[in-house]
Amino acid sequence: MIDHILEGNKEFIKGDFTENRDYYRALASGQSPTVLWIGCSDSRVAPERISGAKSGEIFVHRNIGNIVR
Repeated sequence: MIDHILEGNKEFIKGDFTENRDYYRALASGQSPTVLWIGCSDSRVAPERISGAKSGEIFVHRNIGNIVR
C-alpha cells in the first residue's frame, strides 16, 4: 500500500504540481480558507474531492463520528 501512495505522490509532482507551480507556490506563503469543514475522520471521505474545492480553499477538521458539541 505504501508503494501505491508514494507512486501517487510522484505522479502528483510530475503532473498537477508541475503544471500549477505558481498556484502551489502561493499556497506555501500562507492560507486563508473561507470555509471550515467539520467532518468524520472516515478515510473514505475526501472533503476536497466531494466538494470540488481546491487545495487551500477549505480548512478541514476531522473527528470521530462527526460530533460537534
